[in-house]
Amino acid sequence: MNEDYKYIAAIAEHGSISKAARAVHISQPGLSQRLKRLEAQIGADLFDRAHAPLQPTEVGKVYLKHARRALAAEDAMLREVSSAAKSHRQRLRIGVSMPRANAILAEPIVSFYATYHGCTVDLLEMVNLDQMHRLFLGDEVDFAILTPISPDPSSYDLEVLCHERLVVIASEELRAPQLARIRGGRVGIGQLEGLPFVLPTCGDYYDPIISHVIDASNAQLETVVRDCSAELALQLVSDGLGVSIVPSTWVVGTKGLRLFDLAGVQTGAVLRYIRRSTAPVSEEERHFMGILRAHLSECVE
Repeated sequence: MNEDYKYIAAIAEHGSISKAARAVHISQPGLSQRLKRLEAQIGADLFDRAHAPLQPTEVGKVYLKHARRALAAEDAMLREVSSAAKSHRQRLRIGVSMPRANAILAEPIVSFYATYHGCTVDLLEMVNLDQMHRLFLGDEVDFAILTPISPDPSSYDLEVLCHERLVVIASEELRAPQLARIRGGRVGIGQLEGLPFVLPTCGDYYDPIISHVIDASNAQLETVVRDCSAELALQLVSDGLGVSIVPSTWVVGTKGLRLFDLAGVQTGAVLRYIRRSTAPVSEEERHFMGILRAHLSECVE
């Protein structure tokens, strides 16, 4: 801070150099010298010494206007900096597809918060490999939980968290004879004929696979909703509107649904923990991943 602003404002407020000196904790001779030196630099008097209390000259009034603005701006800056320092929070930035985040991360985040109250979890949408590279290279993300994206292992550390498959889902309340007759937990597309069918958008990897399986089956499916979001598809099926085909990690830990493997499909996709090989692992990240691994081991067969 320019201390001259504070000293001149104090003289104007108290109308006396001696009183101002006491207020700003400086000697009276020291403050007089500061004032004379500043007036010499400006080339004009800032106060009319002929009056008691001291009154600012026209030049002094201009100086005081800007000095007070500067002091007010500094006070505001210091308050904001202090507030930010008191409320500073660590951040754990996770790249993820939102359907999987909705299904997988709720319970782990709750458990994580119980230990790390001062850490905010930021979820960043990742939909393809190029986007993933950009976010990592821009240091915008700490790690990612993704499937089926598989980056170059020479640049990234990769850990398989679980295997993903395509599953047929139906509400436990749905009364469908063809599902009741299923043995072995596998459903063919033909067995879904006659049931209301919800077809969500499952991403660039799964959409072609699902379309191919449906087309190859020659089944006449009663599609009631097409290309909807994961959230809507799960809600419709949970409410009893027929069946749907989704990646298994969309329904991790979901209650009230029956799951059947989709017959004749081997996707080979896995859910991976992905991070830059050269980046250090924070204690927060290590703890979060421990919680997530435990959660997946309980929910994923």
